[in-house]
Amino acid sequence: MNKNHLLCAILVGVFFTPFSAEAFKPSPEGSFIERKLASHSQSKWEKILSYFALRGIHKFGEPVHEEITNRILGCEGDPDICGVPDYDTANAYFLAGVRWNDDPPFQFEKGHGKFGGCESGKTIRLVTFPRCWANVFKDGAAKAKDGAYFDAKSSAPLLLRSHFGDMQFLHSMASIDKEPAAVTREKIIMWAEFTWRVALGEYQLSKRVKDIPISGFFDFFENKGWSILDLFSLGNPHVRKPANMSELAFGSLLHMVEDSFAGSHTERAEPDAEEKCKGTIKEHLAPGRIIEFHFYGQQDPKKHEVDDTRSAFSAHWSSTKPNVIDVGRSLYEYYNEGEKWENVKPYIECIFALDNEARPASAGEKYAR
Repeated sequence: MNKNHLLCAILVGVFFTPFSAEAFKPSPEGSFIERKLASHSQSKWEKILSYFALRGIHKFGEPVHEEITNRILGCEGDPDICGVPDYDTANAYFLAGVRWNDDPPFQFEKGHGKFGGCESGKTIRLVTFPRCWANVFKDGAAKAKDGAYFDAKSSAPLLLRSHFGDMQFLHSMASIDKEPAAVTREKIIMWAEFTWRVALGEYQLSKRVKDIPISGFFDFFENKGWSILDLFSLGNPHVRKPANMSELAFGSLLHMVEDSFAGSHTERAEPDAEEKCKGTIKEHLAPGRIIEFHFYGQQDPKKHEVDDTRSAFSAHWSSTKPNVIDVGRSLYEYYNEGEKWENVKPYIECIFALDNEARPASAGEKYAR
């Protein structure tokens, strides 16, 4: 098989196979920081594959996370302006954090399997090693469909744990079918506390993640020796300054909050126009309470993808108060003011408040296979 035929086979077999649906997908290209990283890490042949791969991945998502985040950070332009990753280079590290939840970097090890484009010891990200990323992702999706579960005790990379395993709370989703809503919410608030405290610089970046003194945190990193720096910046030296890491951590929190307003991730009640958040240091309208955190493992990907578009975000943005932009801007205001976690926690708890009729996780009637 010559190289041209091989390229076609790879593109058809890897890049034009449906990926799992994530609400408000980010742009596949990433920001200039990520493209710069890719330019240094890829061979000439890998760059050719990357070019075609990224074009193919366009078919599976729109830069909605970028648009939401840029609007939270102040963009007031049209979608084709606010949706551009490089709309404002000052937002690059926030966007890197938003992308982290969907694309947490991982070091490929021999135990992960044998996949095209993967080399043992290399740090894998979508932008830098798209063939390897896609092959690992596809394999994980197939195994998850057959009942596999990826958690801290497995050798699975964070990429699989965040999409198919114990860390699906990073997308405001349940990790298992019938998971009680209160359990999912507890993990979400746990991650919110961690990212907020990292954003405020309360922890040394060299601190081991498993030693973070937040209830429940150890369970997700018990057998990992990663530092906070390793967790967020593996293979990406451009984000390792404390100020950049602060913005990246806040971006990870924003991603989780943004996904919680996507119908394929959570079912929210209609907000009460008169209800205010309780116990907060500022006055906030309460968003719609959460009736259910959905579980992706029981969903039909095509049904999920209906709420994965800019049109779904636009409908939400134009019809709901407070909406994801309102909530994000309130959090950004707290972030800029350096507000302590203890003062922010009541607002986070309000964002993720459970409805009186909250029920355990399911696919959601609208999204079931």
